[in-house]
Amino acid sequence: MPETKHFYTDGKFIKNIDLPQYPDSAWNWITGKPEYTSDDMLYSHVAAVYRCANLTADAISNVPFVVYKGDQEYDRSDDWQNKVGFMNRPRELLRLWRLSLFMTNTAYAFMEGNRAIKNLRYIVPTTITPIVDKRAGLTGFKRQLGSESTLYSLEDNRVVYMFRLDHTTEILPSKNTEFRALMNAAGVLYYADYYVQSFFQRGGIKPSLLSVQGVPTPQEREKIESVWDKVQHGWSKYLGKVISAETMDVKVIGEGIDNLKDTTLLDSKIEDIAMAAGMPLSLLLANSSNYATAKTEYNTWFRDSIMPWAFWIQENMNDLLFKPLGLRFEFQPEMTEQGQEEERQRAQAYMSYVSAKMKPSVAAQILGIDLPPDVEYEQLDKDYQELSSISNPLEIKPPDTQEPEEQSENMQEREEPEEEAEKSITTLTIQQLRELELWQDMAFRKLKQKKDLDFPFVCKSVPEEIACRIRERLPDCKNERDIDNCFQMSHREDNAIKQLAEALNRAVEKIEA
Repeated sequence: MPETKHFYTDGKFIKNIDLPQYPDSAWNWITGKPEYTSDDMLYSHVAAVYRCANLTADAISNVPFVVYKGDQEYDRSDDWQNKVGFMNRPRELLRLWRLSLFMTNTAYAFMEGNRAIKNLRYIVPTTITPIVDKRAGLTGFKRQLGSESTLYSLEDNRVVYMFRLDHTTEILPSKNTEFRALMNAAGVLYYADYYVQSFFQRGGIKPSLLSVQGVPTPQEREKIESVWDKVQHGWSKYLGKVISAETMDVKVIGEGIDNLKDTTLLDSKIEDIAMAAGMPLSLLLANSSNYATAKTEYNTWFRDSIMPWAFWIQENMNDLLFKPLGLRFEFQPEMTEQGQEEERQRAQAYMSYVSAKMKPSVAAQILGIDLPPDVEYEQLDKDYQELSSISNPLEIKPPDTQEPEEQSENMQEREEPEEEAEKSITTLTIQQLRELELWQDMAFRKLKQKKDLDFPFVCKSVPEEIACRIRERLPDCKNERDIDNCFQMSHREDNAIKQLAEALNRAVEKIEA
């Protein structure tokens, strides 16, 4: 059979192409557009995909950022003045860019204005076609709007672009997007919903085949088919019909929705969507067992999934937008609630390590604590030794002029209160510390909500004397510092941390030797 050729004309020239050469989305269909499940349909019709994509985009758009000019702050997100002149709504631009990257691994924007730049506006990636030269690489872009197209070269600096590459690409963005990784799972959920919807549109009637005995006339067959079709689609208002036929037998084809009672398949597909997006399943479903678990999972997702993408966008924005202007764009995750929580935990861990006799320099390097430019890690050990040798560094004591015998008596008197203080020191287990941290987090939330801090909290492992002391002090707290002091224990000891500190100190001493 000869190969079929297709011809089309633009009014001047006749061109010969093979229609499958271009995807359906490349054509402006007048009639007969093929029906298939598009990316936009899976995004907008599958709840898990929609929530997953928008949670990711909203999270990045809410990360604080600062624009620096040298070492000085030029503009910041919490009081955005748009001093650069081309970012009227930076948070919305970041949100749309992240959505576009989620779906297509590309993000575009267009610099509006003729002589003076007015605004950096988001543009849809499907309207842009990169122009690549075999030798020069990427040279420009073609913007297609309906039947009109416009070319922009890289020298025009009109089109701002971000391409996410992988091991299969060198210049153009990879087709292996986050959305593509979850498309199969999203398709199963989409058609499951579509099947249920169609079932109830038919009035809850299972697909059935009508068998008629004998040979009806064409008129009778047409009437039977018409009535039966209306019954199957739920269009018939009256189901009491009289049809002339010897015998009719209804046979059910397929299943109803009874088999959907077992949701194991659907649950596994939702898990696949969460896995492809790097999101905890409980965060996607909003069904964490408790607040502490939800907070931990969100912090982990924020650190491992949100911030890597944010820093990647930051690098691209600096290269294309801010460096040519002598500026620098930086996200500040440490200013978010999650970042502050991580810093608080890091500070507590640092205190625990140092209290367990670990060298401050070693503890700082383990926890990744950044020091000022002129300060080295070893300086921490020297400063700590100097501070440890002074009981109160802010108080200058006169030289001791007492006689040796008097000094020894005074030393004995001083040692006795210290022994009593040691007896009063409270040693808490990890479980008790976690319970106190949960109680403290609840107090922080009550304070932010401007609610009474005298709220009930059942202690399962914390000693009653400590719980009573906290219950007495907590209602009088006015700010977060007061709450932190209320929960501060005189001493927290963990044998595991102490052993780790001793082992690391020995290892460092061997290396230094």
